[in-house]
Amino acid sequence: IRVMLNSCAHRGMAVCSTDAGSSKFFRCPYHGWTYSNNGDLIGVPRADTVYHGELDKSRLGLKAVPRVENYKGFIFANWDEDAIPLVDYLGADQLWYLDLAFEAPLGGLEVIGPTMKFRIKANWKLAAENFAGDDYHVLYTHGSAFQIGFLPDYDTLGDYIAHFDHGHGMGDIGKPGRAYQNDVGMAQFLGPEAIEYVNAVHERLKARVSPLQAEMHGLGQGNIFPNLSWIKFGVFHIFGLFQWHPRGPGEIEVWQTALFDRDAPQSVKDFARTQMSQENAAAGIFGQDDGENFEQITESARGVVSQTRDFNYAMGLGHEGEIHEEGYPGHLGPHYSEQNHRNFYRYWLELMTTPGEQK
Repeated sequence: IRVMLNSCAHRGMAVCSTDAGSSKFFRCPYHGWTYSNNGDLIGVPRADTVYHGELDKSRLGLKAVPRVENYKGFIFANWDEDAIPLVDYLGADQLWYLDLAFEAPLGGLEVIGPTMKFRIKANWKLAAENFAGDDYHVLYTHGSAFQIGFLPDYDTLGDYIAHFDHGHGMGDIGKPGRAYQNDVGMAQFLGPEAIEYVNAVHERLKARVSPLQAEMHGLGQGNIFPNLSWIKFGVFHIFGLFQWHPRGPGEIEVWQTALFDRDAPQSVKDFARTQMSQENAAAGIFGQDDGENFEQITESARGVVSQTRDFNYAMGLGHEGEIHEEGYPGHLGPHYSEQNHRNFYRYWLELMTTPGEQK
C-alpha cells in the first residue's frame, strides 16, 4: 500500500480528482506531467526540447508519505517518520472497544455509497469534542427525537464514558448485556431474519473477542484525536466515520463515510441505511441539530466580549476515577461528565505548546 501527496511536482496541481477507483497512472491536467501509480514521474510533454534533455525525472515523483500502517483494513498515514507506531498511538485500551466494530461483521465491513462531503461554519474542535464523549447534550439538543418517540429513553443507550491517552475519548458505553438486549428488542420488531442476524453476530463475537467484549456487544460514539470521529451502537446501526477537516478557524469540511456488514441480510442493510439517513447524515435530525450548535457557538465566540470569557468544562471535575466496571479499560466516567473534554484539550494544549523538532 502506497500513500502519496496529491500534488504535481511541477506546480502543485492535484493529479487525482476522484475518491475511489483504480488507474495505472496519474496525469496532471495542468501541463500533462504523468506519474505511474507508484508515484514515479514517467512522462513530461516535450521534455527533450523544453528542458533540453536535462530534467531528472527520478527526483520529481509524487511525494510519498513515509509512515503507512494498516489496522484491520483501516489505513492511517503519517508524515512524521519518527512517530510512534499506530497501535501505540491508538492504544490497547481504546482498541479493546473499537475491535467490536471491526470483529462483529459477518462478512467484514463494506462502504455504503460515496463519502458525503459538506461544510459547516464552525471550529473543528467543537465537533471533535462532541463525539469524544458529550453525552450530556443529547438530552436537550436531540430532545425532540425522544419527545416524538423516534428514539427510546436515552438513559437506556449507555452508562459510561471513557477517555484514553493521546486525547482520545468515547461515550455511550453500556454495561455488559445492555447493547445486546437493545438489539434483540429491535430485532423482534423487524422480524425473524433480523433475530437470526443478531444471534449470528453475537456468536461471532463470542468466538473472536473476549467474553466481556462479547457481552458488551455494542459501542457508542467516540473521537480518535484529533479529528476522526465515529459512531456505532448496535448491529443495526451504520458504522459512521466523520473526518473534520479545518478550512480555517471558522469552517469545517466534513467527510462522512458509512460502513456496514457486507454479509448482513438486505432487509437489515436497508433498515440501517434508512436509519443513518434520518439520524446522522447531513440532512438527518441529529446532524442538523449538532451542526447548528457548532455554528452558533463559533459565531458567538467571535464577539469581543465573548473572547474574554472561558467556556465551562467543570462537570465532574474532582470526581474522576470514581466509576468502575470490572474489566472495562480506559479512564471511565459517568454517563454525564466533561472529563473527556478536559482530556481532549489537555492533549491539544500539550501539542500546541511543545516546540517541534527543528529539521
